[in-house]
Amino acid sequence: MPSETRRAGQLTAWALPFALFFAVTVEMAPTGALEHIARAFGSDIGTAAAGSSLYAFSTALFALPLSALAQRFNLRKTAILTAGIFAVLGLATSAAPDMSTYLVLRTIQGAAHGAFFPLVLALAAAASPTNTGKATARVLLGNGCALALGVPAAEALSSIDWRIPLALASCGVFAAMICAPRPQPGPTQAELATKAGSKGSFVPIALILAVALAGHFSYYTFLAPMATHAGTQPSLVLAVYGGAVIIATALSGRLAGKRRLQRAFIVMVAEAVILAGAALFAGPVLVFTTAAMAGTCFGMLPTLMQSEILDRSRGNQTMASGAAVVAFNAGIAAGSAGGATLVGTSVQSPALVGSCLLGFAAIMLAFLHNRSRAKQPETLLKAAVH
Repeated sequence: MPSETRRAGQLTAWALPFALFFAVTVEMAPTGALEHIARAFGSDIGTAAAGSSLYAFSTALFALPLSALAQRFNLRKTAILTAGIFAVLGLATSAAPDMSTYLVLRTIQGAAHGAFFPLVLALAAAASPTNTGKATARVLLGNGCALALGVPAAEALSSIDWRIPLALASCGVFAAMICAPRPQPGPTQAELATKAGSKGSFVPIALILAVALAGHFSYYTFLAPMATHAGTQPSLVLAVYGGAVIIATALSGRLAGKRRLQRAFIVMVAEAVILAGAALFAGPVLVFTTAAMAGTCFGMLPTLMQSEILDRSRGNQTMASGAAVVAFNAGIAAGSAGGATLVGTSVQSPALVGSCLLGFAAIMLAFLHNRSRAKQPETLLKAAVH
């Protein structure tokens, strides 16, 4: 048993993060190849960009219902099967003969992504039932590496042919999932339900995460224009941001312990202050500094919040992971839209929107935490009586 547990830990350390790395690369790669895609199909950039929008919308729309369906079956087998479907759809998309077919296939693959992402998170938690925080951080490291390394690499390959990175990354998802770990024995379902029930529902945490991510992406979506406005190279600023995300994500598992909600609150308040500074002041040094600090906050927050979501949902982790995926994609969409409403007035205005949203999310989290603490004595009294 110890050797099996050790082997499962080693597999979790690389198989699932690599799978997520390739999946997020598939999701984001077309954003850096819009000109190549538009030229290949004789279309315009706006139409080509619709492929990314439809993908994200489909992911958010189908994550919860497909998660509810998937949790009825064997977790590992379902995850591998979904990875295979995802890879086939990616290959089909890369072979699309025209723009209409491309958009339809991207939409369908987005739905597959909505099913796959929650399964990966749930499998990571099930493979490490005694340390979900560390397992979540390891998996999300693949997400950060995709943004910092996978997307730029896909951009470079797209100059040869935009189909190459899409096909390779799609196959990479399935190749990594073949080595996915198996769920390990943990507490009984009754114990899990009691533990989850004592901490409350995961839905409010997912909602707060969505608001906080909307604040972050209101800033991040317009980071490149902010860098240009400040007279610095956008690619360097994005590289600094990506590096900070990777480092913070790698370290975040150590913080996802008993006091993770308090730490999440601190991270939200800190980023709200950081983005307020980015909105009020300008200059190359400030742009680099705020990008690094915001990237650090973004590297920590999803691990802290998603660990709490998974911990509250013991026995129902696939569904909870689906809620986290919906929160993530809803945050991206809402943040981008919120920032876009004011970017016409000033390129720094989206950062102010992000600061307000993060501040609001912090207030929501503080209220939820205080309410939970107030109910705790009542819960303990009931447990003592029974």
